[in-house]
Amino acid sequence: MRKSSLLGLSLLVAMSISACGNTAQVETAEQNQTDIASEAESETSSQEAASSFVSEETEEELVADIENLPNEMEDGEVAAITYNDLDETIAGILPDAEVDLGLLREKNPDVCAYIVVPGTSINNPVLKKNDSNEYYLEHNEENEDNPNGCIFMDMGNETDFTDPVTCLYAKSGEEDPFVDLAGFQDPNFMDENEFIYVYSDEFVTQYRVFAAYSTDDTERLLVRYNFYDYSEYQKYIDEVFSIRDMTATINKDLQDMAIATWNIITLIGMDKDGGRQVVQAVFNGRTSTN
Repeated sequence: MRKSSLLGLSLLVAMSISACGNTAQVETAEQNQTDIASEAESETSSQEAASSFVSEETEEELVADIENLPNEMEDGEVAAITYNDLDETIAGILPDAEVDLGLLREKNPDVCAYIVVPGTSINNPVLKKNDSNEYYLEHNEENEDNPNGCIFMDMGNETDFTDPVTCLYAKSGEEDPFVDLAGFQDPNFMDENEFIYVYSDEFVTQYRVFAAYSTDDTERLLVRYNFYDYSEYQKYIDEVFSIRDMTATINKDLQDMAIATWNIITLIGMDKDGGRQVVQAVFNGRTSTN
């Protein structure tokens, strides 16, 4: 745009010189043209330098976010890993659990984390198969055939729990890993056992339970929703907090927190009749394992 304006100005000056036929005017016009061009170039250089500085700074910020996104993200999608900005603190005292993920991986390299839910029997490794959501329904954490299975992560999730919604599954029948999930549908039980702890290689992360309910819906959440679309994530959270089932327990005080952090975990217990017991918790803080 500036180059076009400068070219037009040059043509006007040239036409004026030709009409007048005056050498002095020619010299004066040429000098004015040179001064104008110099000023324009100086302004352009300053603006380009400022623009370059802003662009570089913005690009660095974007790269920091992009590095935290899963490979499945499509062009144009943006995820705010807002919980990374929270203080690395947790409420209360950590559960008395001795967790050695390295030792567990010696028995089974599919171990990606460890979960503890105080007040329940849930004190188990979390497994993940990148190509199957069925394998660990019939295998335990030591990779042995076992009809009770073990706790496993959805194959579409990242093992560092940076996804907006991380889904963990297990059977919920008698003697199954998630048999105690139904207890959270009792408001008193939820109040007394409001935290879930996930141990990873770097952190112990605390989640606060905000919802417990039953459903017959068996479709994978990660298939139905694109949780990296913030509006779609918020819509889903609003749906959860709108549940009117008399057997459900919802802590409505945590709705804004669940939306703002953009990071929840969903525990899904599967019974033999096809029903689901769901417990959901929002990121509440973390502390280093070192």
